Amino acid sequence: MSGRVVRGTRDAQIPVAGAWVVLHRVGPDRSAPLDSMRTPSNGSYTFRYRPTGDTSAIYFAAATHGGIAYFTPPFRRPVVGGDDATITVFDTTSTPIRITSAGRHIIISAAQPNGRRTIGEVYELQNDTTLTLIARDSVPLWTTHIPAGATGFALNTNGDISPAAVSQRGQVVGLFAPLSPGIRQLAFTYELPAGAFPLSIPLERATGVLELLVQDPSARIDGGHLTEIAPVSADGRTFRRFQSQGVDSNAVVRIELPQAVGSGRLRVIAVVAVAIVAAMIATLVVAARRPRRPRRIVVGPSARVAAESPADALVRAIATLDSEFEARERTDANRDAYAAQRAALKARLADMLAAGTRSG
Repeated sequence: MSGRVVRGTRDAQIPVAGAWVVLHRVGPDRSAPLDSMRTPSNGSYTFRYRPTGDTSAIYFAAATHGGIAYFTPPFRRPVVGGDDATITVFDTTSTPIRITSAGRHIIISAAQPNGRRTIGEVYELQNDTTLTLIARDSVPLWTTHIPAGATGFALNTNGDISPAAVSQRGQVVGLFAPLSPGIRQLAFTYELPAGAFPLSIPLERATGVLELLVQDPSARIDGGHLTEIAPVSADGRTFRRFQSQGVDSNAVVRIELPQAVGSGRLRVIAVVAVAIVAAMIATLVVAARRPRRPRRIVVGPSARVAAESPADALVRAIATLDSEFEARERTDANRDAYAAQRAALKARLADMLAAGTRSG
C-alpha cells in the first residue's frame, strides 16, 4: 500500500516531509505495529505487508503531527492507495477558536421506583477551521453544564473521547481532548431525582440539530421548536422522539414527566435503565456517523469523521488515547490509567471484530 501525509489548509494539501508513519495491525488474536518509515520531501510512504492470523483483524497507518495522532481508515482491500491511504494532519493551536454544536441529543429513561431517571446526552462538536484545537494548561477547550442535583456522571465509551480527557466538577463538564477539523462526539450519562422535574434545559449555544428522546408516553415537551416525529426503539423499549433544526442559543427546553409509583428491585431496574440509555446512545452515535450534509470544512480523509463505523471509531479512540498519553506527565497513576483504558478499548474492538466475523 502507498499513501501520503499531507497538511490540510483552506486552499491545498501540503506534503509533510519527515513524518514518522507507522503501519498497525489490530485483531482479536494480537495487536502490534508492523512497520514504520519516515516520509521524504513529497510526503509519501509505502508499506508491503500480508494479512495474517485472524481474518477479522484490521490494518491502518498512523502519523503524529504536533503531538496529535492522525490515521487512515482501516484498509478494506489488498492494494490501497489514493484517498484511502492519505493521512491529513493539521497544525495545532491553543488560542480559542469557535467550536459549534452540530447536534445535541438528550435521552431520558423511564423512572425507577425511587423516581430517579438515567439521562444520556450526545454532543456533536464541530471544528470548521483547519487547526486542531488543544487545551491550554488546566483550562478546558469546551464546557457544558448538567442539571443541578445530577449524580453518577459517567462518560459513555461509544463516543469519541477518552475518559481521561473529560472532567466533571459540580454542574460543569470540561473537555480537554484535542479537537481536529470535522466532527467529534462526546457522550455521557447521569441520574436525576424525581424532584428535578419539571426540568428546564437551556441550550447554552446554537445547535444545528436538537433531538430529545423520552421513554415516558405521557411526557410533555415544550420549547426549542421541537416537533414530535416517528418513535424509535432500543432493547424493546420505545422512545418518543422530538426534533428541531437551527435552534438558537437562548432556547430553553422544558420537560414534564409523571412521578414514579411503587417500589421494589431498585438496583436491577437502575441497571436496566442505564443499559437502555447506553443502547440508545450507541444507536445515536452510529446514526450520526452516517453521511449527511453538515456544515463543515472538508480538507481530506481525516475530516470524514461522521461517516466512520463503530470499529473505525474504536481504532481512532485508541490512536487518540496514545497521543494524549504521550503529552501527559509520566506518573505511575497516568500509566496505569492509560494501560487500563487502552486494554478496554482493544478488548471492545476485538469483540466487535470477532462478532463481525461470526455474523459474516
